[in-house]
This record gives sequence, structure tokens and C-alpha cells, in this order.
Amino acid sequence: MSLLLSCLILSAAVFAGGCLSNTPTSDTEMDMIPFGSEKEMQTYFETVYQPDYSYRSGISISGEAQPVPETANPSPRPPSDSSATPTTPAMPNVPASPEAPADGSGSIDRVSETNVQVAGVDEADLVKTDGNTIYYTPQNYYVYNLTAVNDSYGGMYYNYETYPSTFVIDALPPETAAVLSNIGMTGELYLINNTLVAVSYQDISAYNVTNPAAPVMIWHQDLDGYYVESRLIDGKLYLVAQNYSAVYPVIYMGNPIPYTDYYHPVGPVTTRPATDSTYFVSQINVGNGTFEKTIALIGSPSSTVVYSSLDNLYLTNYYYPDETAISMKFITEYGNDYFPSDIMAKIGRIVDNPDLSENVKYTAVSETIYDYMNTLSSEERSNLYNEYDQAYSIYLEEYIKNSESTLISKINLTNFTVITGTVPGLINNQFSMDEYDSNLRVATTVGNYWRLSDDRSSGVYVLDEKMKTIGNLSGLAPGERIYSARFVDDRLYMVTYKQVDPFFVIDVSNPNKPSVLGELKLPGYSTYLQPINDTLVLGLGYTDNGQMKLSLFDVTNVSAPIELSSYVFTNTYGSEALYDHHAFLWDPEYNVLVLPTYEHAYIMEIKNNNISMKKDDVHKESSVIRSIYINNYLYTFSNKEVHILDQNTWDLVKVISIPQPTYPYSSYPYPYYGKPVPDMPANTPTTAASPPPVSAVPVK
Repeated sequence: MSLLLSCLILSAAVFAGGCLSNTPTSDTEMDMIPFGSEKEMQTYFETVYQPDYSYRSGISISGEAQPVPETANPSPRPPSDSSATPTTPAMPNVPASPEAPADGSGSIDRVSETNVQVAGVDEADLVKTDGNTIYYTPQNYYVYNLTAVNDSYGGMYYNYETYPSTFVIDALPPETAAVLSNIGMTGELYLINNTLVAVSYQDISAYNVTNPAAPVMIWHQDLDGYYVESRLIDGKLYLVAQNYSAVYPVIYMGNPIPYTDYYHPVGPVTTRPATDSTYFVSQINVGNGTFEKTIALIGSPSSTVVYSSLDNLYLTNYYYPDETAISMKFITEYGNDYFPSDIMAKIGRIVDNPDLSENVKYTAVSETIYDYMNTLSSEERSNLYNEYDQAYSIYLEEYIKNSESTLISKINLTNFTVITGTVPGLINNQFSMDEYDSNLRVATTVGNYWRLSDDRSSGVYVLDEKMKTIGNLSGLAPGERIYSARFVDDRLYMVTYKQVDPFFVIDVSNPNKPSVLGELKLPGYSTYLQPINDTLVLGLGYTDNGQMKLSLFDVTNVSAPIELSSYVFTNTYGSEALYDHHAFLWDPEYNVLVLPTYEHAYIMEIKNNNISMKKDDVHKESSVIRSIYINNYLYTFSNKEVHILDQNTWDLVKVISIPQPTYPYSSYPYPYYGKPVPDMPANTPTTAASPPPVSAVPVK
């Protein structure tokens, strides 16, 4: 490739960035800091803050700009690892199967709760219950505002909107359980006494459900942006939303965000934080829907992870190498070894010019080098390139290794103050973080940047309450990445994978010195880990040929964990529990795990160190997505049905049908030109004594 073509490619790569580097022009520590003034904030939005997905290559003197592999992603988000396991209270010992605690028609002796990461920190889910009433949002979207529209060719088509709906179910006694009412325009749920909160992608509502047969809306808010995560702690709701296109002045939920509450990432000039979204963290009054506190932080959906303890909420921001800045730094530091003094003097003037943007500087330096290389003979150019390339490759490798990091912002949920800390590599998901005894424990994978994919490894880091690193364990599982992590008190269970599945048992009792206690290597990999008592851990994942597998690990001897039993599901290849921990239900009284997989709810018994299928609960042409238990009855949920099973006999006691949406072009007659839509269902309120027609207009 000619040098001219190289410079053209370089210029294209530089200008593809579309903005200035999002970091200062001097080496500083990574941090998330508020703006110093309104003017600084305005300037940032006008000159720096731009959605930026580009890869920026370094300056090449050879005419060879580095290509970007199809798999390259400068700020990668690993495949969803809801596989990682929830960190809930210590699991009880597995008892023998009990006799029925109650007949299901009287008092509530036991009821399952949402499978959450941290005890006392509730998470929104599709099913909530108090034991008497169940609130369930199936993944159906119901039609409303249905109209026939003339197209430009003389024909017609249907135009309509859709909404999710929550069904209110009378749960007890099981034999007469039935749908009581229907609430339109809902989403994932929280239940706080007699208040039901529903959070969807773009709005949030609260309902008084004192009378479950007739819920009443208390308040409704359309979100400025899109819902990301939420947590409910001691009756206080914390919500994280994002906006891809924030502009100055930043207005959120009707209120301007002051510069003192808007945080932006800084760091070394040779790194680039992911900065294509603004994240708004708010505290919401459940009683009236008021957004009482809000701060904003810049991040990216490709790498931002949200984790919450009882006292603090954490957001992450991934920093990746800026190869153009690295190449500029190399030239300014070592260019005298390769170029004449007059060329270096010209480059120095370009770099030091405060009136030039970084993009202009990169282009000007490239053109200067190009002009000089054109004065050399072919042999001189080849020799210079070979000498330069060898030195720069070593320099680049070291910089890249030290550049890939994650900045973690710790938000105090009492006063919304922010402090930060940094760990090497990329954090997989929320379960790779855990707060314990005021310290934050973090599991990461280094080598996510495409140039380092052959040099991956994992590590564990401990940060104190001031977010300073006080302990680390690095270099684990070379060549592999983390698929799941589960912190339980002073122990970490972790799974990495490339060709085999190392199941690690790691001691984190000494925050200054984490250490590996033992590991077990197996073919395939586990993507979800669930301790069921002090010595047994369930692992859900895949075999090498892609079949779903459930493993039972024994960690009695922490230095030599073993697989006691395994179960391969030969007729299925997936479960929602693999990527959504809310779909995972463990019932310690009956020693059963419920796994939703397509039309089945597999009820797996863990008994006498063995895994077996106790019951295959099959739903009618609809995927099972959740399950709960109330007393000695198991409830399984799909988009079409709710099944109730007696856990003493595993007999099916009741099937509740969920009203289904009707879409145009299937059941509706095709509209004719100039004619009204035939058989249009009447509009009715969505909150009624019985579920409304599926085309009912939701009432806000």
C-alpha cells in the first residue's frame, strides 16, 4: 500500500472520531468529576460530548493504517451474563422434603420473593406477590388506537400502537385462583404494601391496589430518556435512566441539571472513556412520583454496569486505548531517533499549537511525515519503517496493556456524593461487583480490547470505602474471560471459559490479599452459579456442543472442588435463567430448582447429591418466563397461561388463561379503501373488574 493511501486512510480514521478526545491533553488519573462552572459545562457539550463509536488508528509511517477486525469494538460489552449469580443471604441447609405446611386456603406460611443480588435491595421484575395477590406482566403487547390509513398507492393499511399490561390474580385458594383485573401501560414491577409501581422503557406509574379488583392510578411520569435499572431500598425508589442525545442546557424531568451535579470522565491522554450517553440517577418519592434528587454521569450502554448495595449505587465506565494519541506520544518522545531535527521541530510546533484541535494536529503530523518520507529512496523508506515499526510495536503493546481499565463511580444514596476508583480490564455485569464490610470486591477480565484478545486473563480487586485499591489477585485463567461470578461473604465463586470451564473457589476474607483456594476444570462452561447451602453450588450453563447443562458442585474441600452430579437437557438449548437471574427459582424446602425453557418449566430435584427431573410442566404454545411459590403450591407463568401445581403431589391444580392480543392482518378483516375499519372493538378503560378487550385504550 502506498504512503499516500496510508495517509488518506489515517485521515479518514482520525476524522471518523467526529469529536475531540474526551480526555485532558495531559496525563491524569482516571476520574469522574463535576464541571467547574456553567461555562465549562456548556463548552464540553459544544466541543467534546458527541456520540462516538469510532476506532482511531495510530499514525503510520509505512502506508499501512491498521484495519479494524469485524469483531473489534473499542468499548465492548460482553455477552449478557445474567449468568452470574445473585448475591443474596446465606442459603439454608437443604432439608428433607417436608409435609404440606398448609392447605393453601388460609394463612400464608411461606412465599417466594424476587431473586435479587443483595438482600434488602429489591429489583423490578415481571412478577410480584404478597401471597394473596399476584401481579404479573406477560411479554404480550396489546393493540390500541387502531385505525385504517390510506397509502400512496390507493391501498390501505392498519396503524396502531401497543402497550404491555399487568394482570392482577387472586392467588388463594389455588383451586379458584383467577384474574381479577388488568392494568394497562405497565412494565416491570415493585410492590410496596398496597402500592404497585410499574417501570417501562419510557415511563413509570404507581397504582393503589388496596382493592386488587379495581386498581387506581396514583401518579404517572413519562421519562426523559430510557429506563436502564432501578432498585427499591427501605421504601425509597432509585432509578437509572439514560439519554443518547443530551444537549446543553441539560433538562431532566422538567428540572435543569446544575453543573455541580453533572459528572464527566477524565483520564490519561492515551485512553478514551466510552461517552455516548448521559446516565441520570434519581431518588423517587413512591407516594407522589416526585424526583427528589438527581445527578448525571456520562457513560455508554456498551460498558456501563449498575450495581447497588444497601448504601451505595455504583456505575462503571470503560476506558480503552486511543491509538492515535499513543502514536503521537511516541513520535514526540522518540521521534528524534528516526526523523531529522527540522522535521521534529515542525512536529513540535504543531503539537504545541493551542489553536489546533486534536484531529487537525493528527492530520498535520501525518502530512509532515508523509512529505519527509517522500524525500527518501525506496530502500531508505523500507529500512526506516522496519526500525520504527519494531520500536513502536513494543511501545504500543505496553501502553495498550496499561490503558484498558474501568472507572467505578460510587454514589452515596443518602447525599448523592460521588467518589471513584479504577480497576484493570472490563467488568462483566452487576454480579462481578459486591460491597462487603465497606469494601468493594470486583472481578474483571483484562484483554477485551481487540489487540489483546489473545492475551486475556482475569483478576479480583478489593477497593476500600474511599475507592482505593487495597488488594488484588491478577493473572487468573490466561486466555479466558469471566462468564459468571458470585460473591458470598468471604468467598468468591467464579467461572471463566475458552476451551474448558475452570470453576474457581477464591478466598476474599483478607481484603489485602485475595487468593485462589482451589479450581476444577471441566468441558463446557457454567454461566450461572447458585449456592444452595454452605458446601453445594449449582451451575447452569452449556456443554461443549451447546446443550444446556446443570451441574452440582461440592466445595466441602475448597482446595479440590468436585462435580457431584450433572444433568444434560438433550431436548433444549436455552433458558431465560441463563441470562436473567429473576427467572431462576430455588425452593429450599422442597429441594427443587425451577428452570423456564421454552414451553416447559423443568422442576429439578436436588437430593442425595444427585440431580433429577421431578416434573415437566408444559404450557400451551407459549414460553415459560417466571415461577413463584406460595405455601406448598408452585405457580409457573407463560404469556398465555398460569399453572398452579401442588408441590406434595406435583399434580396440576389449576390453569389460568391470560387474555391474548389480537393483531391486524391476523384476526381483523382487511380494510377496504374509503371504508371504516370493520368490527373495531370499543374503547374501554384498562382498569376494570375484568380484563378489558385487548384493544382497550390505556387510561393515564
